[in-house]
Amino acid sequence: WIYPLNRPKRDYQFNIVKHCLFDNTIVALPTGLGKTFIAGVVMLNFYRWFPEGKVVFVAPTKPLVAQQIEASHKTCGIPGSDAVELTGNVPKAARERAWCEKRVFYMTPQTLLNDLTKGTCEALDIVLIVVDEAHRATGDYAYNQVVRYMMAKNPHFRLLALTATPGSTPEAVQNLIDGLHISNIEIRDENSIDLRQYIHEKKIEQHIIQMDANIRKIRDPLARLMTNWARVPLMHTSRLARIMGYLVSFTLPSLFHFHPHVLSILRLLTNKTKLEGTIGMCYNSVKEIEQDVDDPKKKGGKKLASNPLFKEVAKALEQQRRPQPDPEHPGGFSMHPKMEKVKSIIIDHFAQEMAENEGRDVENEAHNAAKIESRVMVFVTFREAVEEIVDALNFERPLIRATKFVGQGLDKKGGKGLAQKEQLATVEKFKAGEYNVLVATSIGEEGLDIGEVDLIVCYDAQKTPIRMLQRLGRTGRKRAGVVHVLLAEGREELNLEKAKEAYKHVQQSITRGESLELYADVDRMLPDHIKPE
Repeated sequence: WIYPLNRPKRDYQFNIVKHCLFDNTIVALPTGLGKTFIAGVVMLNFYRWFPEGKVVFVAPTKPLVAQQIEASHKTCGIPGSDAVELTGNVPKAARERAWCEKRVFYMTPQTLLNDLTKGTCEALDIVLIVVDEAHRATGDYAYNQVVRYMMAKNPHFRLLALTATPGSTPEAVQNLIDGLHISNIEIRDENSIDLRQYIHEKKIEQHIIQMDANIRKIRDPLARLMTNWARVPLMHTSRLARIMGYLVSFTLPSLFHFHPHVLSILRLLTNKTKLEGTIGMCYNSVKEIEQDVDDPKKKGGKKLASNPLFKEVAKALEQQRRPQPDPEHPGGFSMHPKMEKVKSIIIDHFAQEMAENEGRDVENEAHNAAKIESRVMVFVTFREAVEEIVDALNFERPLIRATKFVGQGLDKKGGKGLAQKEQLATVEKFKAGEYNVLVATSIGEEGLDIGEVDLIVCYDAQKTPIRMLQRLGRTGRKRAGVVHVLLAEGREELNLEKAKEAYKHVQQSITRGESLELYADVDRMLPDHIKPE
């Protein structure tokens, strides 16, 4: 078998590739440590071993697919003339021709499933499927459907699954193993001995953000309101004594069965009044509830809007609102303590770099700003907060040049997201330095190559280890990086600790092989007497 030597050999990559050639393997590596290179080497060898076989690389989004074509061919040397990107927009005749003439295919799993089930491609021709962002293979996702179809029609194929971490719990990892018919797991983390020399320092700083008086005026009556509504079902049950500790999560749904309007009210309050994000988000959510008063289908909103405590919240928000945003009031409200911290961290970062790069020559500030090479990413869970953060940061131009990086769907107000071509264009402008700050939702967490990022600010904490790990993996790839995690006092502090503990538990379970059942019936693909060296 061939292992490219056009780049420095890393033992962990070499050893992982050896296993991937003969087993259906999950490769779980921290972001930036060469999963794409490993995939490219495996693809090259199957391309050579099976001159009539088809090699398929699937990724969950079109931008990821487009990016992987370039990355794979840079690393593995498969002729570009033998490869093609197939999207659902390609006419059927052209697709059929491509499946006849080409040997390496890049596509989304939905497109591959469609081609398989409609007979556009032949399952028996496929010898290797590489699955990117493999942790998505849950339930009835297209990855799982493709593997089920292939196992029924042609179990004689190799599968390689790539991910930063395979699941949030051992049960989730087992589901991934079952869904993708996995026989081997190659997992490393930043503490793995064979990775240490390739890991750059990543300094993680946590900031507990105290809520200010403006937020407390809104938060406190909201908390009392939720407490009052939560008591309603408890007043009518004989099982009150059992509502304690972890039993709460199991018992409350059955209680609310008799009070569905109460459950809808609590959901409205918890899902729509995100004071850990921005005050503007809370204001918009309160307005939505008020507008639902006349909707006969939304009884919860009507009951809520007439509540004195809710009216107190709405009044406090109206009093704080400014008609026009300004540097101190992005989104029309006083700056959220988190936003102040984000702004402070990023200004300090760029100001320090300017001083270092220009020998503390601050006479021509615009000229200095244009020369800054550093890049920053801000991660936010809620899309509603993205625009507000971008606006707040752009009041500091030219030092900070921020732009949004969001998915293509509509937001809650019907505002457009970024089409996939716009996403790729935004990334290129970020790499080129037209923007130096990217404010991203979850789309920025996954595999797109954003380029080198020196500073990451997590506006909120993720309790899902996969998402938290993806955020942290965006820095420290080629040089040391810094991560600032902003945690609203209380709930978000717990979220981060949960993510850390869950990640540690999963890594240990996989490493020890605890309670995970791998498949033993995976074909070797090559005849037994063939032993590639």
